[in-house]
Amino acid sequence: MRARTTTVADPAGAYGTLVAPGAEPEQVRQGIFGLSRVLADATRAALPDDATVLCVIVLRGGLLLYPGFAPPFAHTDFCLLGMQRDEQGRARCRYMTPPSRPLYDVAVLIDCVAATGGTLLTARDVLADSCKISRHAAAVLCSSDRATHTLTGEGIDVLGFRLHEALDGDVVTPDLGELDAGDLFSGVSLFLRNASA
Repeated sequence: MRARTTTVADPAGAYGTLVAPGAEPEQVRQGIFGLSRVLADATRAALPDDATVLCVIVLRGGLLLYPGFAPPFAHTDFCLLGMQRDEQGRARCRYMTPPSRPLYDVAVLIDCVAATGGTLLTARDVLADSCKISRHAAAVLCSSDRATHTLTGEGIDVLGFRLHEALDGDVVTPDLGELDAGDLFSGVSLFLRNASA
């Protein structure tokens, strides 16, 4: 089956507020929490009702989306993948909570931003060593045009609010209020901002 893209509707324009220059981290974080539920509902609706699903939270940034995904996927298995870039900039899995089953119909790879698609492809490959998965979907707030083409070319469905954003190096523009999703979750950006004041 051919991979597809789904642009999730954002009638309130919340995503535009998140990426506005100068947005405060607290405002961006709250906006992400709200959008995560909209994205989760759209993702759940795109899956067959009887599918066995594994939701994969790609850390750190994907953890911002967990509050929205937990309710509609309450009867679904979850897995955490701690991803980190090595010295060459390649995504590597540092740790993983093992999936509960040996077989799933669909794995939903959950992350805030897909810049090149490399992290999500590595996540897919890491999962293949632990269980058999028939189909993959990526649920993201936004994706660059390059990442969307890379992921769908690899057979991964992509769902998100903006799926054809520009890249500046390996950074999606506009980014989440000019802040890294992982730092938004961990509070690093707040610490650095306060330290430089």
